[in-house]
Amino acid sequence: MKKTDLLKVINIILAFDFLIIAGTALLRGLIIDTGYYRQLHAYPGFLLIALVAVHLFLNWNWIKGAYFKKK
Repeated sequence: MKKTDLLKVINIILAFDFLIIAGTALLRGLIIDTGYYRQLHAYPGFLLIALVAVHLFLNWNWIKGAYFKKK
């Protein structure tokens, strides 16, 4: 799989994962604060951390070029 194709997939998963995390955070008062809430909020949080790490790894050359330019 090409790097750009992988980034497209990761970006879509990142967006949905963020929406799940934000939704569960906003609806915390409506969701019974039990193990279900922790699972609905924590596991996507762990997934978000992993996906952001992969996203940064795949974009590292762009990050270096955009932010760490030599003068």
